[in-house]
Amino acid sequence: MTRLRTLHIDSLAGLRSAAEAWDDLWRRSDATLPTLRAELIAQWIEHFARPADFHALAVECDGRLVAALPLWRRRVGRVLNAAAMPCNEWSSNGELLLDASLRQAFLPAVEQSRQTEMSAPPVLDALVAALRETAWQLLWLDEAVLDAPRWRLLRQAIARAGMRAGTRRRWDVGRVEITGTWADYKSRWSRKHRQKMAWAARRLARRGDVRLVAAAELAPGDAAAWMRRGFAVEDRGWKGAAGTSVLHTPGMADFFIRQAETAARWGQLELVFLECGGRPAAFCYGLMAKGVFHSMKVGYDPAFGECAPGQLLRYFLLERFFAEPRRAALDFQGPMTESHAAWRPRCYTINRLVVAPGRLLGAVAVGAYEHLWPTMQAILHAGA
Repeated sequence: MTRLRTLHIDSLAGLRSAAEAWDDLWRRSDATLPTLRAELIAQWIEHFARPADFHALAVECDGRLVAALPLWRRRVGRVLNAAAMPCNEWSSNGELLLDASLRQAFLPAVEQSRQTEMSAPPVLDALVAALRETAWQLLWLDEAVLDAPRWRLLRQAIARAGMRAGTRRRWDVGRVEITGTWADYKSRWSRKHRQKMAWAARRLARRGDVRLVAAAELAPGDAAAWMRRGFAVEDRGWKGAAGTSVLHTPGMADFFIRQAETAARWGQLELVFLECGGRPAAFCYGLMAKGVFHSMKVGYDPAFGECAPGQLLRYFLLERFFAEPRRAALDFQGPMTESHAAWRPRCYTINRLVVAPGRLLGAVAVGAYEHLWPTMQAILHAGA
């Protein structure tokens, strides 16, 4: 008989001690971003929150984790006691992890052909029940991909539990699927984009020898120097002038270097430079897992700005990916921009899901969030 047990992991020490089981669940899930692994979640909490505020909900099935939701305690609007996923504009380290094989685990074989999304109710009902055991007035989940099956299943479990929930669309993210041939993929671009890339490549080549340098399989001790080289490229651009670059933001270089060193230890770090005449014209900090290259941070040197170096880096990177069978997709990771759209990516939507575990004040807040959001934006600015 299948046996479920809910877990409350209420410390970073507890998370790190469960890292092997947590990361095994991440591997079995549909999530591809390495920052959702236990150690990188712990690092996010240590940098952006208080370690004492960490609290993850998890479900164990016959001794193995099958679902998990990392959270941290925070205030919304300086009033409501809430829990949020560990993510912000710098790094996304929060996501619902769900064992992708649950359909086989919970449905008889005869039913599998008729069922599509009802394989995991016992697991997610248990996760929602664990939510009721907390003292939170709100669950404030930024960066939820509500169209993904795992999130649809969670929302069904929330509805079954009678909890009030509200949602808001936030932004779209582009992902280029590496399927077919490079020539076929290029044919889907607009004529203007094809011409722009050809023109930019010729113009950059006139300034010196052009090559794409990919630093992968780095030893952890080597990652720091490569990362600082990349941050220097970003710092020479508009972010450096505005004081918002990594090097101008106290502590952020150390945070990303630590993250990169951990990813390098796992073999999931990939740093890419577009060089011209031996100088870096553009830089991309990437994390690679499950065939997906996650473009975490991109910068370019404005001295090469007339040659569209950031776009050329993507051009040469995608060309390389189409020649490598292990590549499945390039995820732009951040909000969709005009420069992303030019590559004709498939898009998925990032949302905010707000849930009241059952307490009156939380339910009132969710109701107001659903119907009075324009006014509440000013009131709850700290939580937005």
